Amino acid sequence: MILTMVNGYPDYIGYRQAFAGYGTGPTSYDATTGDVVTLSNNRRFIDVLFGGVQSLSGTYTVFARPSGSGERQTWALHWFTTANMTEVTTVSATNLSAETVQIGGFCGQF
Repeated sequence: MILTMVNGYPDYIGYRQAFAGYGTGPTSYDATTGDVVTLSNNRRFIDVLFGGVQSLSGTYTVFARPSGSGERQTWALHWFTTANMTEVTTVSATNLSAETVQIGGFCGQF
């Protein structure tokens, strides 16, 4: 998922930037890697991505997971059905491209 920034973001807070953006889910979800998130400006890296956000339809809830701890980790969203909080499986080949989430976090710049 490539996040498109909401108007007015990112905004500086000291040396870091707060951001809010939105994006659509993948056409083919892989529960092992999740939905890898990048920012629309590839010179920015994500410090933290806030999760626990429902898709606009309310059908899914996403949780953000880093690839590790420390600086410049990659982040992925893991999609769960809101009704029973089970992760969408790769086997079901769920197409999430019609689902949109708005999410925020903090980022830095190379």
